[in-house]
Amino acid sequence: MRKKGGNFLEEHVEKIVLVLVGIVFIWLLITRVVISPNKVVLYADEKLGPGEIDRRISQEAELLKSKLDGKPEPLPPYEQRIEAFAGLVDLPLGDIDISLHWPLPIHSSTYIEGKQKYRVPLVGEVTDAAISYIRAVAYEPIIEIDEENQYDMAISRPNDIDFVTVEAKLDVAGLYGRFYDSFAGDDVQQEEWRDPCLAKPVFAAVQLQRQKLAPDGSWGEWEVLPRTKINPRKKLFESVEEVGELPPGGIKMRLIQFDDAQVRKALLQPRAYMIASAKEEWFPPSLHKKYVEQRQEIEREKERREREAEVLEQQQEQEKKRKEREERREDRRGRTSDTGSLRGQYGGRRDSTRRDDRFGTDRFGREGRSRRDRGDIGDGTTEGLSRREEREQRARDREARLAELRKASGATSLEDTYKELEDILITNKTNFSRLREPLLFWAHDDTLEPGNSYRYRIRLGVFNPIAGTNKFIEQDIDKKNAIVLWSDFSEAKEIVKVPEKLYFFPQDVKEVAKLVTVQVSKYTLGYWYSKNFAVKPGEIIGSIAEYEPAEGEKTDPMTPETIDYSTGVVLVDVVPVNDWSGGRNMYARRYHDMLYSFDGDNIEHIPVSTRYWDEELRTKFNEITRSQKEPKEPLRVWDTKLTDWELDPEMGYRYDEDMDSFDERTRIPRRSR
Repeated sequence: MRKKGGNFLEEHVEKIVLVLVGIVFIWLLITRVVISPNKVVLYADEKLGPGEIDRRISQEAELLKSKLDGKPEPLPPYEQRIEAFAGLVDLPLGDIDISLHWPLPIHSSTYIEGKQKYRVPLVGEVTDAAISYIRAVAYEPIIEIDEENQYDMAISRPNDIDFVTVEAKLDVAGLYGRFYDSFAGDDVQQEEWRDPCLAKPVFAAVQLQRQKLAPDGSWGEWEVLPRTKINPRKKLFESVEEVGELPPGGIKMRLIQFDDAQVRKALLQPRAYMIASAKEEWFPPSLHKKYVEQRQEIEREKERREREAEVLEQQQEQEKKRKEREERREDRRGRTSDTGSLRGQYGGRRDSTRRDDRFGTDRFGREGRSRRDRGDIGDGTTEGLSRREEREQRARDREARLAELRKASGATSLEDTYKELEDILITNKTNFSRLREPLLFWAHDDTLEPGNSYRYRIRLGVFNPIAGTNKFIEQDIDKKNAIVLWSDFSEAKEIVKVPEKLYFFPQDVKEVAKLVTVQVSKYTLGYWYSKNFAVKPGEIIGSIAEYEPAEGEKTDPMTPETIDYSTGVVLVDVVPVNDWSGGRNMYARRYHDMLYSFDGDNIEHIPVSTRYWDEELRTKFNEITRSQKEPKEPLRVWDTKLTDWELDPEMGYRYDEDMDSFDERTRIPRRSR
């Protein structure tokens, strides 16, 4: 039992403590949370609570991101403040005149507006236009090439490409002389107008145009060709020919941009695709013709070496057989000599003597070979070489001559061609004003379509440094808005005929079932592949099929797993044909015609017989058949010269097993694995 009349505090101490703790917590809640000075924060000159601060920062982040992702806003045009500055300088201080004329820096004299008058120079004539056409396997980028994604750094894959290069020449020394005469020479009316800054020509454009041959035999309109897909400065080199079309900065900015060594090189001598084919290489047209001749000579020399090796092998085989026959005769002669000796001992002198004379032995049969078999020469001595040794010596001499010829006509000549290319190429140190030889420039066309024929022309453009001003003489006032001064066109004489990459050849027909066997040939990765398809009327010729290598054929990672033989051609019907052909001596022809259609409207026909094909189709069939017998060589790795390739063909293209498909093949040396 609890005592009555005890101390009140002792009895209620726990409750008192709880009340005090509750009061402290309520005080903290009110002072530190409800009316806390930290609840509102000063942000961007505003008092904001914690929740508002988060929302404000999030909004500003979204606004900043939209600005970063959007197009940059152009800066306001610069306004010259020369007059205002000069006015401030000219302010009088009391009665003292302190007016000054400050020298102002300028980029070039084109900024000066005055009464200067200049005659527009002629660019001159471009000459010796030439064409080279290449069908080869090249490394093609899988992304768009621009100044940020260069061709050397982008991922590329090997692909077939039809490629044309057109070159021409320009007398650059004459161009520099004409510009100097027009802007800084005696042609300028007043000496103070002479401006060396204007006298330096800046190349503006190389324009390549082509015409396409129409089915009726007429040529179409000339069309301007774009830069290649691997050119990183396609946008910069877009042709702008009127002052009103200039981007911000005007002609002055264009002059600064194009007066750069790298831009000048990319404009006048653009790079070509990296060739991966084992027997093809890109050179400018003038050097490519020389390269083709060298390759032909190398192939002829290779064939000669193979024939010589075959002949030598046959001779060695014959020599081996002859030697075996002589050894067998030696054995028989030895046995016969032994028998003759025995007979001589028993009265057979006459027979043994006769045999000894015939085989050149002494009376005891010790030698058993005539002087002719011993290899004695002429005077009966044995100092000369035997016929076998003579043949071996001739073979060694022949191999030595072939090695010298191979060295002279092969790698050395190709190295000379590469050296000539290096001498032609423009570098950062090339001084155009001192070029003694005409400048060789070129342009490429990578937009060709198989089966079409084209012809080309090319011209060169130089910037008009006074475009948009009033500095022209009266005779040239019509060139006021012309940004580019063009040369005349130089038209190439050659016509480029691009062969097809897909052909079909009807081989055989079963008349009752109207079943036609058609060989479809497809050009893929530098080689021809063929497959036979049995087609009935109403069916499409060709389809996608797996590649099946021939028996004994060596396959390479470059060989495609599947080939698209689809032609898009529908077999309409097969009809028998009986007609007559020939000139004076007419003869009857009996064969079948295959009727087919590409579009379902127009029907064409072709004989189901090699004998009755036209000459062009027969020639192409034989060409494809021959090419399929040639061994398929692996592709070259990136930036490998043919001379290096021939010395080490194992530096080839290999498949990266980490990739999943053919399209993701990579440029890795074969021997690096």
